[in-house]
Amino acid sequence: MTSDDHGQRLRLALVSQLVEVIDELRKKDYQVVFVSSGAVGMGCIKLGIPKPTDLRTKQAVAAAGQSQLMRVYEDLFGTIRVKVAQLLLSQSDFAQKEHWSNVKGTIMECLRLGVVPIINENDSTNTAELRFGDNDNLAALTAVQLEADALCLLTDVSCVYTANPRTNPDAKPLYVVPEPWALSVETKDAGSGLGTGGMSTKILAARTACVSGIPCVLLNSSFPRRLLPLLDFVPEPEASLPEEATYFMAMDTAQTVHDTRRWILSLPVSGELSLDDGAAKALGAKKSLLPVGVQKVQGQFLRNEAVRICHGGHEIARGIVNFPSEELSKIIGRTSNEFEDILGFSSCIEACHRGNIILTTSVETLLAIESASPLRSVPSGQNCYGAVSRESSFSERHGP
Repeated sequence: MTSDDHGQRLRLALVSQLVEVIDELRKKDYQVVFVSSGAVGMGCIKLGIPKPTDLRTKQAVAAAGQSQLMRVYEDLFGTIRVKVAQLLLSQSDFAQKEHWSNVKGTIMECLRLGVVPIINENDSTNTAELRFGDNDNLAALTAVQLEADALCLLTDVSCVYTANPRTNPDAKPLYVVPEPWALSVETKDAGSGLGTGGMSTKILAARTACVSGIPCVLLNSSFPRRLLPLLDFVPEPEASLPEEATYFMAMDTAQTVHDTRRWILSLPVSGELSLDDGAAKALGAKKSLLPVGVQKVQGQFLRNEAVRICHGGHEIARGIVNFPSEELSKIIGRTSNEFEDILGFSSCIEACHRGNIILTTSVETLLAIESASPLRSVPSGQNCYGAVSRESSFSERHGP
């Protein structure tokens, strides 16, 4: 979808190329799940109006555009005799385990039947509370929950840069990101005229996939055929990407990424816990999080809700809490033998059980934490378009 002085239009030739690429992947025995936005954009074209700003109008326009969007896909995939199926999802489909089990079952059965599932956010009915905000996040969560082999993100630039290449002529391309979980993402860049996701949302999506052990490729949507050789790329110290793109390497996780941990990544974050050095290091040793190691509680949350776990101002994990924020705030820095006197009742001893924690940084990083020092491996340093990271997190020598 694009917008110019003549109005909004669908880039049909590029969509056709993408459909051909998906067909080639299927012939190579890849199973493809396609996440596509465009309902609002197609609705604007259909109704002849500019992109709306209020939620109610967006929902109505999306309702008008979704059927048109699927008609385009039906026609294009039909030319290569491939059947497609539509799934419209909301955040609640991921947040509730039984909902996701049904969704996953439907997707897997579509693949078994040789049907390409086309997933989009349910823009016509989702309220602000149930929205993903962008399809990059939706794609990443889908990849994580399906235990995909790779995630591909299409955007309007060829790779990640050290700065916005449209405004900074000194911006340098970054081809391989060995540690995407160490990125501290900026959110200043806006989405495209007809979309909601900018470069920062794609980097966040890549990080979500990579901490679950799934590599991610980001490439220019104008050249979808570049994806084909990239899926066979094996990241090695002196290896060069076969095409211009950015390859985010998966974390070689020492934790078992079981269903509960994958599910935690899909939950909306209700608060934040800041840890001392010892507690952060303990997470790297696969231990539970105890209140004695929590220095600060931010936000309001209930028991069994998801929180962001941080050290030195950087996220290191996500977890399900055993206490509501009001109670946890009273016992941080305290040992378990003090809990009953403070709270007035006996309780569990962990703020988050180790089985309900998923690390979002490497174990090596956590175990290397030195006493009385912040998390040294992820300071803000080199600016890049959509993110900041220490300089060693990026490789500029892996160019095409």
